Amino acid sequence: MAVQKQEKNAVVKLVPADVLAHRRGEIDVMIAQRAYELFERRGCVCGHEVADWLQAEDEIVHSCRHDLRESTEAIILRAEMPCSYTAEQLYVSVEPWRLVVSGERKVDVGYWDGAKARTERRPQRIFRAHDLSVEVNPSTATAILRGDTLEVVMPKADSAKKPEVRSTSSAG
Repeated sequence: MAVQKQEKNAVVKLVPADVLAHRRGEIDVMIAQRAYELFERRGCVCGHEVADWLQAEDEIVHSCRHDLRESTEAIILRAEMPCSYTAEQLYVSVEPWRLVVSGERKVDVGYWDGAKARTERRPQRIFRAHDLSVEVNPSTATAILRGDTLEVVMPKADSAKKPEVRSTSSAG
């Protein structure tokens, strides 16, 4: 059996912010629908809304381990992509004060339906939005997938550099 080897370094396409803002809305609708299905499955018994929402969110959007750090020159995100996403399956949006990472791929999921084992192709999604502590320059940001790790480097904007503080005194 041949194993497909992923490229060592692959550029991830940066997309406009409105593309991923729309995606966030779609994901919220999917989570709400799934939470309602869980509510119905329990016989429409109230009191479990938060648990239903959290379970639905966990089923719809998979988490990824990530680290967001600030250096003197840039904000850097390193995120471990679950199940070997490819660069073509990832989308990154960088705004002056916000970073959004989204991805979707199809995975085969096996389950037992009570009579026999079945396999179903389902979407696996990641979606992560980060508000940034300093302003960055979106036009110079880069996103590279290195193996299973996404690295997004967002150079700080010139206006984010701290001005030199000078002491002035005024005689009155």
